This record gives sequence, structure tokens and C-alpha cells, in this order.
Amino acid sequence: MQGENPAEFKAHSLHTINPFWKDLPHCDIFSGITLDLLHQLHKGVFKDHIVSWATAAMDGSENKVDCRFQAMSPHPSLRHFKKGISLTRQWTGTEHKNMEKVLLRVLAGATDPAVLRAIQGVLDFIYYAHFKTHCDESLVQLDLTWLTFHNNKHIFKELGIRKHFNISKLHNIKHYIDVICSHGTADGFNTEGSECLHIDLAKMGYQAGNKKQYIKQMTTCLWRQEAIQQFCVYLQWALPDYTAGISTTNGIGDEGDGEGEEEEEEEEDFSMKDIPVVKERYTVAKKAAWSGVTMTSIIANFVHHLSTFIDLNQPVGTKHPTTHSTFEAYKQVQFSLPLVLAVSSKCTIDTVQVVKSTSHAVTSQGIMESSPGCFSTVLIQEGPRDT
Repeated sequence: MQGENPAEFKAHSLHTINPFWKDLPHCDIFSGITLDLLHQLHKGVFKDHIVSWATAAMDGSENKVDCRFQAMSPHPSLRHFKKGISLTRQWTGTEHKNMEKVLLRVLAGATDPAVLRAIQGVLDFIYYAHFKTHCDESLVQLDLTWLTFHNNKHIFKELGIRKHFNISKLHNIKHYIDVICSHGTADGFNTEGSECLHIDLAKMGYQAGNKKQYIKQMTTCLWRQEAIQQFCVYLQWALPDYTAGISTTNGIGDEGDGEGEEEEEEEEDFSMKDIPVVKERYTVAKKAAWSGVTMTSIIANFVHHLSTFIDLNQPVGTKHPTTHSTFEAYKQVQFSLPLVLAVSSKCTIDTVQVVKSTSHAVTSQGIMESSPGCFSTVLIQEGPRDT
């Protein structure tokens, strides 16, 4: 302010300062302000603003939003908010992420299309910002998603939900691309790792004791954990066949502001040979959920393709299925999806469920409530056919 001291400073409890670093060469203190996905996006833009705006856009009725969350069909990879969201007063990072996955579906058909486009832009921006590797194309898409929000945010003014958008967290987001280009991907500055350490190093030790002289008990708990880890390292060195992994203290629950595991630092000399080769596989239960399923209950087209599969993959002479054949049927199957390093360094497991609905019944153990069936939607990508 060049020595000025306007009245607005006093109104906002501000005062002029003479920073020590103003004359230092090559010193821009603002370049040290990095990204924080947890507090800026999940807890800031999404929870503090987007959720409240979306609720107000649906006639401002929390009951209506809760009913839509409760009415959603369960899925193994999605959280089912059985009680809605209005009754929860303290949210964690995991709950924010789970809500982000289903919010558009909750709002579909219940509000203005411009509201959906604006919220979709914010959600897409959050997912692009979480990439662990970026290229020019992904940064362009990151910018386009934020433009989608800005091109549709006027709907919140028209509905009387907002009078302005002079919000610091919204303003900060426009600098994401510049910070990513100068400092690296946003996952390296996310505070979820430190929040997880807070759970491991403080909360777990506190819960393990009787809450009396808890500082001493927490210190003893950490000392014992370190002793166990050091002994495991010794056993791995002394016994080549010792395969037990070193135990790590993961959080009991997602308490505090966020969740996540502390990522290992990658080596600078990274090459294609360091990328792990992950084969697609599937996993099923050891014991089938249903036995004696007749062929008449299976679509006739499936019999033809099953016979073709047997001819191509089984030894010669294997019998073909008939209408009287029986099979072991499973409730679910898990697939390991191809590895996408930009999203995660670990495999993603996709669960496909086929569960029949059950009706209300009275058993010897009490009243068994009815439950809806769960039939996962499967998208199949066929490979190129030989011509």
C-alpha cells in the first residue's frame, strides 16, 4: 500500500508491515505457497461451498437431499449414505470423496441443468488435480473443467444462492496449473499424509491406553512399535527366508481432517523398466453362494458361447453343457483393472455383484428385514475382430 493505512485495514484487523524479504534477490515468498488438495478442494470448495449451493438449488430442502442419498442403490465401491448427509456434523476426507462420487447422481433431474454443469466442472477439476503425473493434454483438460464451472456459475446468482464469488479458495484454484508446472503434481503437497501420521502417532496411541497419563502411554506405545519394526528388519537381515513384512501403523479409522497413506518418494532416475507389470486377473470366493443352478435358468446364448470357450481352452474330449448340467454360482467377482500411473501406483479392484433380493421373513433368530437385489452394470470393451 506504499505506506498508506486506509480505514478498511482497521475494519478487517489488518496493519501495514515492512517484510524483511522485500529486498532479497530471487525471493518471492508467494511462490512458496503450494497446493493442498484436502483443505482447498475437498474440505474447502466442495464441502463448504458446492454441497451447500447444491442443497439450496434443490429448493433449499435438506430432507429432499437426504431422501435422494438414502434412495440410492448400494454398490460395493460406493458408500451408501443411509441416513443422508444433513445429520453429520464432522466430516472426514474419505466421506468427502465418497460424496463426490455420487453427488451428480443425487442432483440429476432435481435442479437446473446449469447447476449440474457447474458442479460437474468442479468435480472433474478435483479428479484431474489428483493426477500423479501430468502432461500438456491433462493440464488443458484441467483448465477446461474450471472454465466449465465459471461459464455456468451465474446460475447460483440467478437462483439467489450467491451474491458474489469473491471467495479466496475459488480464487486460489486458478493458480493450480502454474503451481503444478513450477513445483510438480499436487499430490506432493497434499496434507493427507500428515493427517494420517497424526492418526498413527497420536490418536492410535491415545486410544490404546486407559486415557490416564496418556502422554506417557502414547510415548511407550510408539517406542514399542519402533522396537518391533527394528526387530523385523533384523530378522529379515539374519534370516534370508524370513518373509513377514514390517508392520506399519495404519489408522484405525478416518478420523480428523483426512485419510490416506504416506506415499514413498520416487527416485529421480525413473525409467520405463521401473514401471511394474500388472497382469489382469480376477478373484472369486472359495465357496459358491448357490449350488445346483440348472442350465434352464441360464440364457441359451450363454450355452453356445460356453461350448465355444470349452472347445478353445479345454482338453479335447471335454463334455459340453446340457440343459441338465449344474454349476456352482457366485455372488461376486473382482477384477484387477489395468494400471494407470497418472491416477494411482496401485491396482484398482473392480467388484461385480449379482445378489438376489430377499423378502421380509421371520426366522428362529428373529425378524429378517427385506433387502433389494444388487446387479452391477458391466461395460465390456471388445477387442478388434479378425476380418
